[in-house]
Amino acid sequence: MEHRRRLRSGIAALAALFFLPVVACATETRDLDARIAAHLGSLRQQLDPRVVEALDRIDGLGRRLLAARSYLRARSSIAERWSWSQQQIDRYAGSPLQRALDAEIAQVRAVFEAENPGYTLWVNPQVRSVEQQIERWNDNASVAAAADSMLATLRSRVVAADAPPIGTRAARDWFAEALRTAAPDPTPTLAAPGLSRHGRMQAVDFQVQRGDRIIAGTSRNDVERVWEAQGWCERLVFAVRTASNRFEGPLVNPNEPWHYEYRPETGVVASLQAAPAVSAPRTVTASGNRTPWPCRSPWESTRRSLCLRHGPVRTWPG
Repeated sequence: MEHRRRLRSGIAALAALFFLPVVACATETRDLDARIAAHLGSLRQQLDPRVVEALDRIDGLGRRLLAARSYLRARSSIAERWSWSQQQIDRYAGSPLQRALDAEIAQVRAVFEAENPGYTLWVNPQVRSVEQQIERWNDNASVAAAADSMLATLRSRVVAADAPPIGTRAARDWFAEALRTAAPDPTPTLAAPGLSRHGRMQAVDFQVQRGDRIIAGTSRNDVERVWEAQGWCERLVFAVRTASNRFEGPLVNPNEPWHYEYRPETGVVASLQAAPAVSAPRTVTASGNRTPWPCRSPWESTRRSLCLRHGPVRTWPG
């Protein structure tokens, strides 16, 4: 009996040695997260009301911090970048702005189909509302990974820094700077809710389709395996450059060969009340500062020959 009692005591002691640090660590993490949440809450009075509303609907502290970082970095342009309201979306339907975009897409599609018989391009014609952006933000794997990184960074900074008392002007300035300068890894594949260019139809995602089947879609898994290895990136670039001077892309960071920003004429934009301001396009040649062919694939020689054959890379909006 004595042997069993000693054995049980020993097991209990070992368990305590193992679990007590775990419990202490969990408690410390909760305390840190509570402090971070309090710092974030103190920033609300400095943020646009639309930003505050979006943050309240984002799941998890890490995702909210990641979004807040974007909002702070875009603070000076929030008004001109914020996604359309439902009323603005309703006005967009059938407007000159929509017709102009549809016409540009049709021109790109026509060139693409002529160059790639049997294949076509599909573009989602719907404006991506703030509600949809929040849903995607709360469910996206890259956002989740970046949010974890963001939260870990803020925890370390709160521990290391002699932060001012929460709620003071000094604390708000310190925390805002900590958010702005954080560098989450990986880079999320979505813009923070409200800041997506799809929310103002300033961006489109081209997908390659054959019949009813999507050949090259918008999955991260398709970038190297399909878009680059099979040459669809270059084929799409060629069609866009040949058919239109109103698209800029594809997106390089993160690498999304399907994503192009749309720059309509200023006059067309003005036809939709409260639509975003757009700068005038400027011409950039292949020797300019901006890389005109960002796709990475075995088609390197083809890409260069196309660039040389077609001379200036149409026009690139500023």
